[in-house]
Amino acid sequence: MKQTVKLVVKYILYGISLGCTFFVIMCLSYFVGGGEALLRPIFKDFARHSVGAMIVGIACGGTAVVYQFHRLSSLAQMIIHFCIGMGVFFPTAIYLGWIPFYPGRVIYTILQFLLSCGIFMAIWLCFYLFNRNEAKRINERLRELERDNTVNRD
Repeated sequence: MKQTVKLVVKYILYGISLGCTFFVIMCLSYFVGGGEALLRPIFKDFARHSVGAMIVGIACGGTAVVYQFHRLSSLAQMIIHFCIGMGVFFPTAIYLGWIPFYPGRVIYTILQFLLSCGIFMAIWLCFYLFNRNEAKRINERLRELERDNTVNRD
């Protein structure tokens, strides 16, 4: 149980750092793309936007801990991670104005949501492919060590 709590705390802190990093990258891209005019709304309420970025970071990065619990299928893990991540990101993004919500422009908001989902899935796919390749590499190395041990025993 103690190990699980440490793991969850580690992932929460990872999520916070991920949220803060993406927030800084977003602010830098706004600065490069349009200067102070784009940053003014964020600076006006910097604390709220910062906390929002950390909450989204916890929801997206912190909930990746679900992949450590192997009783669930990979599909179930992905669905849980995606639903929690998007379930927190989208309302937070609308509330803070990251994604403008205009009741008369529902299609625009839906497209923004789909873009956000696409970015989430692309990031998830990158991590998945990286970890799958790491597992293959480690398994191959273990097979090599096993073959070496078998040869040395004979």
